[in-house]
Amino acid sequence: MVMRLRFVLFLLFLSGLPLAAGGGDILFNGTHIYLATGDSTPLYQGYTLSFKSVSSDGSMWFQLMDNDTIVKNEIVYSYGSFMYNKTNRTIISLKVEKVYSGPSDQNLVSFFLYQFYDPEKPYPDKTIIPGNPVTPENTIPLPQPRPSIDPLVWVPAILLVTIIYYLARKLW
Repeated sequence: MVMRLRFVLFLLFLSGLPLAAGGGDILFNGTHIYLATGDSTPLYQGYTLSFKSVSSDGSMWFQLMDNDTIVKNEIVYSYGSFMYNKTNRTIISLKVEKVYSGPSDQNLVSFFLYQFYDPEKPYPDKTIIPGNPVTPENTIPLPQPRPSIDPLVWVPAILLVTIIYYLARKLW
C-alpha cells in the first residue's frame, strides 16, 4: 500500500513539472523581428535594442540600452547570438537568423528575440506594447506579444493525473 502511494505521488510530481516551469516571466518569446541599419526597437521595462551596423565579414553591431544608458555593446557574427545577463539571470537574448544586404549601406537583420522579466524593475503591463518610433525608414510593425498558454496546459495535466489515478486504482 505504501509503495503504491509513493508511486502515485511520484507520478503526480512528474505531471506537474512542466507546469512549474511557468511562463510568467517571459515578455518576448522568440518573437521574430527585423531591424534596418541604424534602427532601434523598444522593449519592455525600458530597454531599447539598436542595430548599429554590419561589417564586410558579416558581423553585426548590436547595442542594448536601459533607459538611455548603454548597458551592452556586442559584435555578433552571422547566425550568432546576443545575450544580456543581470545578476546571474538572462534578461535579453536574441538569435540572428539572417542578414539582408541592400545596394547601399542599408542592411536588414532578422532575429528571434527573447526578453525575460527583470526582477529589479516593475513588472510591465503586457497589454501595452512598447511604442515603436515610426520613421520613414522604419515602417515595420511591432510584433504582438503572444498570449499565455497556462490554462491550456492545466487541462491535459489534470486529465493525465485523473487517468493515471484511475489506472493505478484498477491495477492495484
